[in-house]
Amino acid sequence: MANPLDAGKVIGEHFRQVSLEEFERLRDEYVGEASSGSLTFLEGSTPSDLVLRQRNAAPLRLNAYLASGLTGLSRDDRAHLVRVSEVIKKVCRSLEIDLFEPRLSTDPVDHPEVPAEDVFANDRERVLNSDLVIHVADYPSTGSGEELDFALGALVPIVIVAHGNARVSRMVTGIPALKLTISYNDIDYLRDELRERLTEIRPILEQRKLAFSQFDKNLVGNKIRASREDLYLTREEVAKYSGDILTAERIRDIEGNNDKVSNPSLLELRTLAAVLKTTVADLVEPDLGERMIVLLQEWMLNGVEARYGISDNDQRILLRRLLYRVLDRTEMD
Repeated sequence: MANPLDAGKVIGEHFRQVSLEEFERLRDEYVGEASSGSLTFLEGSTPSDLVLRQRNAAPLRLNAYLASGLTGLSRDDRAHLVRVSEVIKKVCRSLEIDLFEPRLSTDPVDHPEVPAEDVFANDRERVLNSDLVIHVADYPSTGSGEELDFALGALVPIVIVAHGNARVSRMVTGIPALKLTISYNDIDYLRDELRERLTEIRPILEQRKLAFSQFDKNLVGNKIRASREDLYLTREEVAKYSGDILTAERIRDIEGNNDKVSNPSLLELRTLAAVLKTTVADLVEPDLGERMIVLLQEWMLNGVEARYGISDNDQRILLRRLLYRVLDRTEMD
């Protein structure tokens, strides 16, 4: 059996007899294109001077939603929108961003058979599950306004793309969200500028995706369902006791979807908490009771200060707040 040194000499002698072009041809034929990025040559080197390097880690895959006007467009307007959409799609693809285009599945002209309720539910879920919303503001659209509001409520960053001649509503430009605005006059500029801006904010989008991954679980909905069932209430009864502010369909949506998709508002949570005789804190933090017990036990064992490094006075303030919550919950029950 050859030792590693002798084996290295044999392999080196083999590669000295193979040209760089021949080596690359054989590599592509037998190894495949997917692995070609794991091999590189220093300038002026030969296959015998082969340098192996580790492939760079693949970037985190992101999802984007393309919002745009679709209703009431002329044939020329549609042609322009398709052209802009294709440019945006290519830029996103080059940056490992999967772009969802509603026009391909729920366009009112090409897909009039899709029920309005399905359009709303599907597009809303797509927005809430996206890492970025790109809004083409060349044409007015009520639907896009809804989608931008979904994005705002879910803290989804927004990129506004508008032709220089377009008049963009201040309801759009004034959205208090993380947003970028790109004004373009030609497609080439749009392509280059969009690629540059998306490259700049990609680290932010990745950080947000990782930080918000915890909301992919259904914690709030499960707590609401459990609280409702503890009181032997149906969804219809909860809706009725809310003064019909909430609907049974909306309650079903909150209970059945993960927190990112259901994304209940503060007013919805307050209404549900009042009907279910609990608190908003208990609904959004299902383990609140257990955490309180642990903190109280640590306080009684004088372990809070050691663990958290807080003063005696801060301990008393914390304990007082916890006890107030316990008393409030006891009175409700």
